[in-house]
Amino acid sequence: MNTASYTTDIPMIMDRKPEGTSFMLLDQELARIRLHEVRLVAEEQRLARRLSATTRWRKVAGWAARRAERASSRYVA
Repeated sequence: MNTASYTTDIPMIMDRKPEGTSFMLLDQELARIRLHEVRLVAEEQRLARRLSATTRWRKVAGWAARRAERASSRYVA
């Protein structure tokens, strides 16, 4: 007869929540942490792209304003 307890053979991390206690397997916890890190990196990359796009559009707007000023000064009657 096999009386081995399988619950002690699996590494677990206890995650306490306000509504109770749940157990998560170690690989599930690591996957959750990795997913969280990936989401943080993606958010940082989105912010960096937004900032570079803002800089680019400011340059384009400045160029367009200068061009419009030159064009209006040439055609003044």
